[in-house]
Amino acid sequence: MIAVDITGLTVEYGGMTALKVDKLRLQNGVVNCVLGPNGAGKSSLLRAVAGIVNYKGTITITAGGTKIDKRDIHRFVSYVADIQPSSIRLRVREALLSARYPCSPGFFYTVKDFEYVEKVSRALGVTDLLDRTLNELSSGELQRVLLAMALVKDPLVVLLDEPDTHLDLYNKSRLSVLVKSIAADKLVTVSTHDPVFASLVCDRIVLLDKGIVLRDFKAEELTEHVSTLERVFKTRLVATTLSGRSMLVPDYTTTLS
Repeated sequence: MIAVDITGLTVEYGGMTALKVDKLRLQNGVVNCVLGPNGAGKSSLLRAVAGIVNYKGTITITAGGTKIDKRDIHRFVSYVADIQPSSIRLRVREALLSARYPCSPGFFYTVKDFEYVEKVSRALGVTDLLDRTLNELSSGELQRVLLAMALVKDPLVVLLDEPDTHLDLYNKSRLSVLVKSIAADKLVTVSTHDPVFASLVCDRIVLLDKGIVLRDFKAEELTEHVSTLERVFKTRLVATTLSGRSMLVPDYTTTLS
């Protein structure tokens, strides 16, 4: 089992509290979702787990009962954020090989490195991009390459910060299938501000608003929290089902004050 245990977490920017979490546990075996509007503290939570922002409190990552040393977080944790098209003239294949460095046995790439790059590239549909440079890619293509860079080092924890941004419907479907397929062996946590994406892709939802955890519930309990979600998103939400899953559809003709 892989777990992230968070206790007494506080993240501040410029003296202002952006996130405050008393206690929270994330585990593999399910797709975890951090859901909330812009500014809710979603990115702060994922960045704290990834160790790329300063925080107060305790974050412990364990795998099979063994605690991961903070110095090894870059090896076992991958964080992917929403980005804009890059200006870097680095080929995609080189970027993916570079991302393998934390788990590579030496200074030179091995046959295993090349094989894993090919494997992940096929899974994410970026094989045709391998010989292109990052600055040539569209936002959606670059987002897929970043996902590939996150997975190519075979991490234990995968943190996807609004990964559905910039993706078209086809690639959102591919993302959904991929996320579900790796959740059994990796601890996968996705952040999003889209209740539709959250309800169809995730198994467990942590609802954030103004830096505070309001609710923590299973996806099948979604309809029990409609009123809270409407209050957070200030939008009318209609509960329905699709392929046996509960989901919420926003009514964009109505806003709630």
